[in-house]
Amino acid sequence: MTPAARILVAVVVAIGALAAGAHAAPLPVTTDPGVTRGPVNLHGTTRVAVATTPPASFRASLDPVPNDARLLTAVAVAEGVTPIRFRIAFEGDGASTPLYDRVLDAADSRDRRWVDVGVSLAALAGRHGTLLFETTPADAGAAPVPAGLWALPDIAICTGDAPSLLLVTIDALRADHLGSAGYARPTTPHLDAFAADATRFTRAFAGGPKTVPSIPQTLTGTWFYWHRPVSGLSDLLGTTGMPSHAIVNNPYVAGWLRGEQPSFDAVRAGDELDARAITSAALRHLTAAGRCPTTLYLHYLDPHTPYHAPPRWARRFVDGTATTTIGLTWSDVSRAWQDAYDDADRQRIVDLYDGSIAYTDRQIGRLLRGLARRGRLDRTLVIVTADHGEELWDHKKFFHGQSLYDELLHVPLLVRLPDVGHGRVVADVVRTVDLVPTITETFGRPAPVGDGRSLRALAAGTPDAADAARVAFALVSHAEPRTPERQAVRTATKKLIRDVSDGAVQVYDLVTDPKEKRNLGPAAPGAADLQRALDQVRAQLDGKGYQLRLDGLADRPVRYVIDVASDPPIPLVALDRLSLELGDLFDFKPRASAFSVMGTLTPGDEDHLRFDAFAAAGVLKITLRLDGNPAPAGTLRLGGGGTPAGAVVDLADPQLDGAPPPRPPSAATDGVTVALWRASAVAKARPPSTLDDATRDRLRQLGYVE
Repeated sequence: MTPAARILVAVVVAIGALAAGAHAAPLPVTTDPGVTRGPVNLHGTTRVAVATTPPASFRASLDPVPNDARLLTAVAVAEGVTPIRFRIAFEGDGASTPLYDRVLDAADSRDRRWVDVGVSLAALAGRHGTLLFETTPADAGAAPVPAGLWALPDIAICTGDAPSLLLVTIDALRADHLGSAGYARPTTPHLDAFAADATRFTRAFAGGPKTVPSIPQTLTGTWFYWHRPVSGLSDLLGTTGMPSHAIVNNPYVAGWLRGEQPSFDAVRAGDELDARAITSAALRHLTAAGRCPTTLYLHYLDPHTPYHAPPRWARRFVDGTATTTIGLTWSDVSRAWQDAYDDADRQRIVDLYDGSIAYTDRQIGRLLRGLARRGRLDRTLVIVTADHGEELWDHKKFFHGQSLYDELLHVPLLVRLPDVGHGRVVADVVRTVDLVPTITETFGRPAPVGDGRSLRALAAGTPDAADAARVAFALVSHAEPRTPERQAVRTATKKLIRDVSDGAVQVYDLVTDPKEKRNLGPAAPGAADLQRALDQVRAQLDGKGYQLRLDGLADRPVRYVIDVASDPPIPLVALDRLSLELGDLFDFKPRASAFSVMGTLTPGDEDHLRFDAFAAAGVLKITLRLDGNPAPAGTLRLGGGGTPAGAVVDLADPQLDGAPPPRPPSAATDGVTVALWRASAVAKARPPSTLDDATRDRLRQLGYVE
């Protein structure tokens, strides 16, 4: 195979069954010789594209050209090929009208990207004809080489004042480090100016203290997004025919978006996308879209470790006279966890964090100015928030994911609706899962089935009782050793945190103790109400996923240990204690692929837990010990039929299905039976992790253990 042929294979091979996008009707294109249509991943962007081996062409009929139409596509060339010319023409009534002509040269770094193309068809309105898309070698004497690529062309209708969507999430941005929230440093002058003309929600909370689960929760409007009732990002993107584009710099966000069906028309991701690059790419996309409505999602990573803002911004808040071991960049999260830094070092780290925020703020200011200059600001729903905050030793730790305290869950939320709420400040508790229903209501679509509630009434100053009664929920999984499985609920005045591993409860009075330093325990006033609110959210998982129940039938207490491991390793998540006593313990294993449960069954006792498996294939290896000895054969039983099972359970075994088995009538198995079954609703299957070595290295650079 020639090097050029390898390039074509690399860009045409599907990396997942991507949907064609959120369009009502993408342009139907011909499949001429040398033309292939399918998903591609090139220059960090995943999208459905038409790949050509120049010279080649394809066509799309317009019968007739609609009024106020704009042709939207993008062009790209793979690295290592000779320059390629891209042409578009309209052919009709015996004439050819040129619309676009550009040469891309992969040797030029400026051309090693997807180039957005937007062409107004207003002058052709009402005509009948064909759009011709043509690729040829720029050098007429060059041999045919792959590959010239076109994003799947589409026609956008730019009529009236149809709103657009700009959704911005900023990684690891604490709510209390914005000037509009009272922070003493001028970290966010551009966001502060935007907040003054938007609705600022002062008590907004993410559903998790790290990117996953927070971003999936935000983009689906559901706490337990793996059990949501709709496919992919259907609720967010709708079926309006509006082009959608995501530009993100976070491996977790990119990987999750690319696995959803449907997702954005194009997902661009890459380490080179700092705040300036993301803003520049977004402005190019908006220029190509003209006045047509569009959906644009941006995820800025710069306030996340490692801190390496441009020197001007890194120095912005640094005390040059301080004695510290840290310069103008920093990345060693592990040493922070080892408590290796003194007060001066810690202050320098906070200085660099604030400098990264200021750099991001500058680029978001440039984005908002570009939106206004293009006449789009007043026709766009603009939302700016964060996926989570960052602990800066508030509870003696650094980073995120390790707790459910407010420094990790309290996020900024600025919402500028096209028609209401400008300059309003709202102190009610709101959640990032409220964003999807806010978007659907703004675009006149039916309210989605989920956990969120539209924020429009609060922004308009017309809330009802349900708006005032919002409770924020959050959870964190055990995917890393330093992220224990916990759940939390929060009102405006109180908070409860539950440790799933041992059932222990923390309760805080946020009026007298806003920093969450004094745990009042489960007997605190209001704790019972918080526990009921938490149980109401947890009840969503009743009858879902995998259920494991132990029945104590002996006339004496029996100690037990159950080890569950997936093979191959797959995520086992959302473990929960349904009827475990405080003395019964979960022991979570690294990377969320295994766990242990240990406890004591008293006569007549029932211990019950649940979990989700993110795969439909594979096995669970289950080891049972009773009073320190291997459990007798037949102790483990499967599904509604109570079929005896061995130590290896196939996830595809239909015998797992069925309603919970009845309590066994006798104590034939040393007084303990263990029932495992699969409920009627299970998590949407996902393939095992496919993170390559480069991605894992990138995640370690960001500060993650795994």
